[in-house]
Amino acid sequence: MNTRVVLAGAGHAHLHVAVRAAELVRAGAQVTLVTPGAFWYSGRATAMLGGQFEPSENQIAPRALIEHAGGQFIEGRITSLDRQKRQLLLSDGRQLDYDRLSINVGSVIDDRELAFAADGKDVWPVKPISGLAQLRTQLRERFERGEIPRLAIIGGGATGCEAAANLVALARHHTAEIDLRLIHDRSSLAQSLPQRATTRLTRHLRAVGVDIRLERHVTRLDGRTLYLDDGQRMDVDTLVVATGLRAPTWLSTLDLPFNDGLIVDDTLRSIADPNIFAAGDCARLQGHDLPRLGVFGVRQAPVLHANLLASIAGRPMQRYRPQSRWLSILELGDGTGLACRGRLWWHGRASRWLKHRLDSRFLERYR
Repeated sequence: MNTRVVLAGAGHAHLHVAVRAAELVRAGAQVTLVTPGAFWYSGRATAMLGGQFEPSENQIAPRALIEHAGGQFIEGRITSLDRQKRQLLLSDGRQLDYDRLSINVGSVIDDRELAFAADGKDVWPVKPISGLAQLRTQLRERFERGEIPRLAIIGGGATGCEAAANLVALARHHTAEIDLRLIHDRSSLAQSLPQRATTRLTRHLRAVGVDIRLERHVTRLDGRTLYLDDGQRMDVDTLVVATGLRAPTWLSTLDLPFNDGLIVDDTLRSIADPNIFAAGDCARLQGHDLPRLGVFGVRQAPVLHANLLASIAGRPMQRYRPQSRWLSILELGDGTGLACRGRLWWHGRASRWLKHRLDSRFLERYR
């Protein structure tokens, strides 16, 4: 009987595996990809929000990838796992058997301290990315009506800063105005970047009109009034939440070792079950504290594919070694980007050009 390989989720790593599923099929596997919808590329999410790309330009159809390579596609969402029976339960009641399971379902916004974040139609987390496309449509309609939207972004990490810059760019694209505040609970923005890069980024955002409030916590949202811990109140009609990422909560219910991610060893297998693999944002590599960036899922992808093959053939596993430095480029919406690698950084048009080149290369690989 063929080995039943189920790929849960269509993250960066599973795109790589899906497009090479024919190798698994030739090795005697029946490959099934289960995901609720299209893959939205995080690298272009804020540029899409800013109007530089259409939503269709930022998506990949996983069905086409897996079926072209000889696998099967199921549109659905996994809700539970029975490890003894090696069986998955989908949200619509369907059951799916597996011999090898790989989980690559990404991450969600860490809004656990913001009880109001799920309330109301005008609260927009930066994930899922499809929500940013909806927010862009809503704002465009408001600009066309001559309105001046009052927005606040909670979270001044790299994503929150990118979102702020591109919301300003969207307004300018429509020759409109926007009232935008960026609220961050730290003493400086984007602290994962080199200090001088953070200084340049802060100066840039203030220059384009973003009102930055540092060392402030949001305590509640009452109607359209946002309350801060220093007693300040601000009227907003749209709230964007960019407070960091966490693994989807449902993964903690799967009877697998979990610590804000499924704990895996350097072969990307669960430390409790050699038949279950995990990669990307939903996984935690034992002995490491990696940031949730797509670059790690991309680098894990060839190792995951090789080890799925090895597990079928009974061959030795490859070991994943995370890189100590990586390139990240922020899209600033005005034709410039902020590139950082280690302690090196560069702000300018060349950074933006490089980012778009790399993003285009990634997307075209899977189309």
